[in-house]
Amino acid sequence: MNAAALTGSRRSQDIAALLARWLLGGLFIYLGLSKVLHPAEFAKLVREQLTIMNPFLSGFVINTVPWLELLFGLVLVAGIARNAAAVVARWWLAGVFIFMGMHKAWPHPRAFLELVNQYDLVTNPFLLNSIGAALPWFEVCCGLLLLAGVAVRGTALNIIVMLVPFTLVVLRRALVLAAASGIPFCAVKFDCGCGAGEVFVCHKLVENTVLLLLAAWLLTGRSRAWCLRFDLFREKKVPSELPAPEQVPAW
Repeated sequence: MNAAALTGSRRSQDIAALLARWLLGGLFIYLGLSKVLHPAEFAKLVREQLTIMNPFLSGFVINTVPWLELLFGLVLVAGIARNAAAVVARWWLAGVFIFMGMHKAWPHPRAFLELVNQYDLVTNPFLLNSIGAALPWFEVCCGLLLLAGVAVRGTALNIIVMLVPFTLVVLRRALVLAAASGIPFCAVKFDCGCGAGEVFVCHKLVENTVLLLLAAWLLTGRSRAWCLRFDLFREKKVPSELPAPEQVPAW
């Protein structure tokens, strides 16, 4: 491959990365602004769904999380502090999956099982119970691995494998509800089983898109800082990367 082809390929990758970063930043800005413009709904989510009843702690979350999301979106769009932003993205994704898994596994395991049953994904009771029992703890495990920085790319791939079919199932159910009730698609609101209670489907699809983009970003090898073991297996050097005999230092 000649130099011109390499330059063109690299330029295409840079443009794709730039557009993806702008898209992710724009979605974070949207999430932050939606909470800032609708504080009552976010406050209800924090107190009733996240069960943060302490007035000081709930007030802190309500007043800081929207602005942090907005700030992070602006940082992504501006393209500054990319290494730090990648680490924050990994920790944010980890926190989301730890919360979602624990919310399904600990306080309301039966409620989550009933929600899974409503999707009509499986009819076998054993498979249904297995999904209800294993999926929450698998989400917690993925979150802990991302938080510690262990097998980051493999964990990100598992998250994508979980999110894609779940997002499609949520989309299908929302279309069915919209057709049955005759209301606009974005006005459909139901409990999808993610741990946040009843949510508007368009907002949920945006959130899932953010999670997918973050996982895809980590899949490219970003966020190597503050990792215990980014790769489980050491990459083997190809012969062309090995030093020439005259470059090997004499001991």
